Amino acid sequence: MKIKRTIGVALLFFLLQSVFIPLFCNGVTQPNIIFLAVLTMALQYGKRAGVLTALLGGFIHDVVISNFFGIHIVVYVIIAWICGYLGKSLDEKYGLITWLIALGATELSLLLNSVVLILAGQYVNVLVYVWEFSVPMLIYSGIFVIPVAYVIGTLRDTEVMYPYRSLYH
Repeated sequence: MKIKRTIGVALLFFLLQSVFIPLFCNGVTQPNIIFLAVLTMALQYGKRAGVLTALLGGFIHDVVISNFFGIHIVVYVIIAWICGYLGKSLDEKYGLITWLIALGATELSLLLNSVVLILAGQYVNVLVYVWEFSVPMLIYSGIFVIPVAYVIGTLRDTEVMYPYRSLYH
């Protein structure tokens, strides 16, 4: 039952990201629910669980949704590692600190995405890239991080996501 619930939540996030959210967005920018799930997993569970989630979420995002393999998996792992380190000192589950970390991680992910694209041989003007996508992505992340953190938090309260204690902080 617990595994089914975990798979159900992962499937829900995947379907939201790949099917339903593109229907309501303009096609240029859209909320990144998988990124927010990776971020909150790392904050609530620590580095190991966050990096594992980042590897799986980034791979799924790159293979199924994205058009450039590697851009999400690398960024997700870096963000998960940083957020896993920050998550050790958090006392709140879904408060203001989580919201502020999500906004900072969103900006960092935009910078890291541009660096990955440059290293892959693409021409990217970093300032224009970050400027164009910064405001919409901050708004999307600010709106969706608390509901995603709540869903991940309810899984944590029942210890559904990773039953092995060695994966926690």
